[in-house]
Amino acid sequence: MILDSHDKRGSVTVFVCMFFLTMVSMIFAFINASRETAVRSSTETLCNLWAESILAEYDLNLQKRYNIFGFYGYPRDVTEKLDYYAAGSFNGKKYIDYGGSRCSLYDYSLVDVDLFEEQMIKAGKLALTEKFVKPEKEIIKVKHIASSDEKDSGRQKLFDDLPSEGNQKSFSVSAAKEILENVSSMGDVWKEGSDSYFINQYIFSYFKDASDSRGLGKTFFSNEIEYIVCGKHSDIQNQKGIRNKIIAIREGINLLCISRSPGMRAKVTAAAQLITPGPMAAATAVGLTAAWALAESSNDYKLLLAGHKVPLVKGEKAWATDLESVLKNQEEDCIFTGIDEGEGYNDYLRFFTYVMDSRVRTLRIMDLIQINMRHLYYDSFLLREYNGGLQFVMKVNGVDHEMVKKY
Repeated sequence: MILDSHDKRGSVTVFVCMFFLTMVSMIFAFINASRETAVRSSTETLCNLWAESILAEYDLNLQKRYNIFGFYGYPRDVTEKLDYYAAGSFNGKKYIDYGGSRCSLYDYSLVDVDLFEEQMIKAGKLALTEKFVKPEKEIIKVKHIASSDEKDSGRQKLFDDLPSEGNQKSFSVSAAKEILENVSSMGDVWKEGSDSYFINQYIFSYFKDASDSRGLGKTFFSNEIEYIVCGKHSDIQNQKGIRNKIIAIREGINLLCISRSPGMRAKVTAAAQLITPGPMAAATAVGLTAAWALAESSNDYKLLLAGHKVPLVKGEKAWATDLESVLKNQEEDCIFTGIDEGEGYNDYLRFFTYVMDSRVRTLRIMDLIQINMRHLYYDSFLLREYNGGLQFVMKVNGVDHEMVKKY
């Protein structure tokens, strides 16, 4: 069959029309795809910007005093801000359908131990560099003149809702003794470059102890690092706890020193024979050795608190107390032998904070920050109401855009 010229022209017209419609469809599809790509890219950029804006609302007092970043708020507050930001950017744009947002802050609360430790490690690393900025002594106060009743109840309120509540067990003296039995100095205990090493650096940059205020200005406790180790609600109790721990550890080491010294063993044996001649002398010698080691350990603590150093493992030249005073049960003042080498009070605190339960250590650091912020800033401060990051999902044109951001 042969097509005439009219049929040929009709076929060409149909082909051209189909081709034109195809091209137009492709152009519209390309425009739509380009538009969606542009909307998606813009939305992701805006989500990142809005997340940064929310994180930028961190508490200045918390940052300047403790180098911890956290913004106050609950998921509802963040969602309201996101909706406000979205309205300003999307309203009036027909090609954008904003479907709302939802926010989660559960994993980013500042009382999350892992999240909080991340910030402490960063701050601890910074404290070892020339970029370290000393904590602000004075923080912005909320002006409020407290009545006498408020002052009486204020102290107790400081200890309400502490992050460490219910976590008391932090330290094992027997475990600490075992660690020290295998080292020649405390410096052998901490591993440089480890997370605990940097956390310890943070502790000794941002908190006081009985021997060093570090120029940190006013705080609720004077013995803050002692609180981290002991967790008591008074400086006296915390200092007593540190004293007991140092003496207990020193007593074990000093017992070892006596047992290794022939001269000291001979003195103990001779004294025991005089007190209880015969078979009972051996038992008496054990008691005298323990009493002598305890007396020396008590003197060691006094030396440390006075700013002196004490060798971890002593020789006879560094031994301060005499057996005669122990036998007479005489309480002596601090005896200094003139040997000022070994570890100081701060070294013992570093050792305690290094070997204590890491979770309890972090929670008590949180306690101190919350206590001081409530004591110096405003009495309603709760660390759990502050966040070190956020996660939210924003629906635009039916597509979920997720954003996760931390300090």
